Amino acid sequence: MDAIFHPAIVAMKLDDLERFRTLVRADPALATSRSSVSHPTLLQCLVLDGRDLANKVEMARLLINAGAELTGPLVACASVDNVEVAELLLDSGAAINGTGGWSPLEEALYWNSQGALALLLRRGASIHNLRIAAGLGRSDLIEGFFNPDGSLKAEAGRINWPWGDLIVIENSNFNEKGKQQLAAKVTAWGNDRQDIINNAFVYACMHGHMEAARLLLAKGAQINKIPGGFDYAGTGLHYAALNGHRAMADFLLEHGADPDIKDEKVGSTPAGWADHAGWLDLRDYLKSKERLQSGT
Repeated sequence: MDAIFHPAIVAMKLDDLERFRTLVRADPALATSRSSVSHPTLLQCLVLDGRDLANKVEMARLLINAGAELTGPLVACASVDNVEVAELLLDSGAAINGTGGWSPLEEALYWNSQGALALLLRRGASIHNLRIAAGLGRSDLIEGFFNPDGSLKAEAGRINWPWGDLIVIENSNFNEKGKQQLAAKVTAWGNDRQDIINNAFVYACMHGHMEAARLLLAKGAQINKIPGGFDYAGTGLHYAALNGHRAMADFLLEHGADPDIKDEKVGSTPAGWADHAGWLDLRDYLKSKERLQSGT
């Protein structure tokens, strides 16, 4: 973040509540100013980098009382499962469904933040598109996003992510290379029926919801496709492996998932993703499937 924030960041990292309070009271603009690099606001920095601090809630309260923007930090809370500050933000008026095309609930689903997910649902977050319904395993709601002829209703939503559209990306704190990479991803999304269904299918897989996945396969989801979407780099099997869902992995393999496909970020198979997440039994199981696939 910009130099103006550095003393407060030092106090935050030291978990020094009194020093942090003194700095914010001396300069309330620390709460409302935006940085030109890294985290956009001090509250967002606190949410992300101070998740394990003993005084994080009181520090957040100081920034909120000084006028900090709330909804961006709520999305950030959902990404790191910062439940305590998320609850304070909701109590203080943060928009539970966000203010754009990407909601805190979608953020929690993507990062598998179970505490934040439970909090948001308990507080009334809406299941307002196909991706969310798939991630929650709500097969009853999935059907409702399709017309009788199989086409998608507008309410099914579009592929989206936290960084919005090209204008949002251009005005973000990413460097030029980062902006170009994000813009290239956005422009590559077709956002047609197939893309939206494939995007939702991975959400069902990453959370182990077999009936939702089965329904989306029946609607035309492509089981070995790496779909467009928020930082997507692998297939449904990659994401099931990452989150340790053995039963979902079995389901996907039985329906034709290819265990040899490599992701687009680090060139790893689903077994490698299971290994990265520490699911060693699942890693070994998927490696055996790789060997069977290759005939070795």
